[in-house]
Amino acid sequence: MKKPWLEGIEVVDVNTPVSAWGGWFETFVITVVVIAASFITQQADPFRLSGGFPWAVLAPLFVGLRYGFVFGFVSALLTLAVLGVAIDQQWQAAKSFPLPWAIGVVVIAMVAGEFRDMWGRRLHRLEGAYQYRAERLEEFTRSYQLLRLSHDRLEQTVANSGFSLREGIMHLQSTLDAIDGLTESSLQKLIEFVAEYGVLTQACIIGITADRIDTSHVLASVGERFPIDVTDPVLRMALDSGELATVNLLPDSVMDHTQLLAVVPLADSIGEINAVLAVRSMPFFSFHESNLKLIAVLVAHGVDHLRFGTARPSVPRFIASFERAYQDFSRFRLDTALLRLSGNPEEMRNIHEKLRFSIRAIDFICLAREKDQHVVWVMLPLTDITGARAWAQRVADVPATIAQEWMSINEIDPQRIRSLEQG
Repeated sequence: MKKPWLEGIEVVDVNTPVSAWGGWFETFVITVVVIAASFITQQADPFRLSGGFPWAVLAPLFVGLRYGFVFGFVSALLTLAVLGVAIDQQWQAAKSFPLPWAIGVVVIAMVAGEFRDMWGRRLHRLEGAYQYRAERLEEFTRSYQLLRLSHDRLEQTVANSGFSLREGIMHLQSTLDAIDGLTESSLQKLIEFVAEYGVLTQACIIGITADRIDTSHVLASVGERFPIDVTDPVLRMALDSGELATVNLLPDSVMDHTQLLAVVPLADSIGEINAVLAVRSMPFFSFHESNLKLIAVLVAHGVDHLRFGTARPSVPRFIASFERAYQDFSRFRLDTALLRLSGNPEEMRNIHEKLRFSIRAIDFICLAREKDQHVVWVMLPLTDITGARAWAQRVADVPATIAQEWMSINEIDPQRIRSLEQG
């Protein structure tokens, strides 16, 4: 099969034998045609023995150049045989058989045939070398394509591997630790973290002034700065919905009118949009649903962290964290488990102090009052009930006198958490 890169080039397969019968047939036909033409053009002296160019010698010459020594020699013998018959039958005027003429015809046929055989052998070797290199090139191309595909998959796997979402939130909190408020410096740290974690190459955070997007107010950026159009369809979709918007969600009619791949509103847990994250470019293998959702979750937790700070756990901070966990479940189906402990005030204070040093970095705990009853609430984001019970068995030694109630985020009435009071 001819390779695409050899299109338009004649390729001779050296392993395909040439038909001998075709060569002999063509030798006979060429010889007969040349001799017949000689007889037709000059009947009295068809072989031009008395003068002029001996056109009959063209048959052995052509056959020798076409097929080689043996074929050319046979064509010369046929020509001389016809010459002998013509002299004997007096078709050709001659006193005797022209031996020098005959030797010249044979020599011409032998030289032409040997020349063709020599170049044929050289061509055969070159064709063999070419065919070997073509096969090696095909093997190399196949290996290269497999290697490139494996490299792309490895690059994608490495890019999408690394930290889990829980670890990402923990690293985000440690990165933004001791930073309060949505300032330009804090937002710059946030976008740099999200760009590294979500593989963004060109993005910026745009401020909002008087409840309107202010494209001239760029609070933070990574990569080269780029202009923002307030009428960009992806930007408008994100502002209207208050959630992550991507270019693939646009109708085909307006998809060509946007320069943004994704827009994430920087909304805190109480629903206030403080700014927007606009993404213009990112690697193709990173532009998929799970990575975009990961970016949205990290941005949301980062905004909450900057808005509400990292002070000692309290009921307002717990309520804000619950709102974020509830939104994560509603939008991205991220599990969260809650543990409610109730008992007398002294036991609640003791268990609160004990559990406060046992919870993980992204977990939240608060001591609150609920209908004149002292309770301790523990929230374990990104954890289902089974995982939460396993955590409790490892770190918590809750007395039997304390009532325990396990709930998933989708089983609890949000108003129950919102109505908590400081304990």
